[in-house]
Amino acid sequence: MTKMDTRSGKWALAPPAVFVVAAAMLLAGCSFNLAIPGVNQPPPATLSAPDINAGWNSIAGALSYDGRQPPYRLYPDGPLVKLINNAAARDVSWAELMAFVRSDATDLNAYLPDRYMCGGFALDLHNAAEAAGIRAAWVAIDFIGESVGHAATAFQTTDRGLVVIDDTSSYSSGGQALGEGENHSYDKVAYIIIGRDYGVIPLEAAGSPLYNDYLAYLEQFRVFDEKRQAYEREAAAYEAELAGRTRLKEPEYSYFMSWHKRLQAMKEELNELGESLGSYYWESLGVVSEVKIYW
Repeated sequence: MTKMDTRSGKWALAPPAVFVVAAAMLLAGCSFNLAIPGVNQPPPATLSAPDINAGWNSIAGALSYDGRQPPYRLYPDGPLVKLINNAAARDVSWAELMAFVRSDATDLNAYLPDRYMCGGFALDLHNAAEAAGIRAAWVAIDFIGESVGHAATAFQTTDRGLVVIDDTSSYSSGGQALGEGENHSYDKVAYIIIGRDYGVIPLEAAGSPLYNDYLAYLEQFRVFDEKRQAYEREAAAYEAELAGRTRLKEPEYSYFMSWHKRLQAMKEELNELGESLGSYYWESLGVVSEVKIYW
């Protein structure tokens, strides 16, 4: 921005606000305990690979249990996961599911370590969906080399196949805000392939449940991050050169004004890119080793 120097009649330049971005947001994992070790489960269905051409999503190798309660506790020494199903619940379209998740407030609940964790978020979203007539499943996700797993909620959409929603709201590890806007939703679409990184995209930026979309999102974030670093270097150089100057006369005034406008254009581009990426960038919890889905 600029301000008038009343003694010289010239406009002095105020340094542009630096685009501040913190460390990448980390999702919080959850420690799952089997209620009864080796609990007897019916034979599961093993999901097939997704049909990329048709846009039909699935998780190849995931184990799907129908009509069975998950043999997990919500948190250490806590109660068992208890799904409340609705016999009249049905599968809905991608658009209908997105509208429901946006309207549901489960993601705004506070994350409480060893008390209300990802399993509780996944359960509450499941039960809310079933109560609204939308068929849902509770999902247990394990990671290679990790003793801590994660939970989410799955839906079988009529036009996009399997969609997994992660609405855990843990922000205890800090976060990376993208752009200057505020969005108070922590809903995310999860992207899962066994043997690959577990990925999520903020709901408002997710266009489909296909893993290739997540890979494209990562590339888009890489470009954003490079431009952000370039902006911060340029802004720091501008502020260092402008430091201590109280009045600017030609040709300095035109030089700094041109530089200032260039920085403002860079910042506006960053905000646009950030908004297209959603509210936050979330890092992966790890490489998925196993997925179990309980309908």
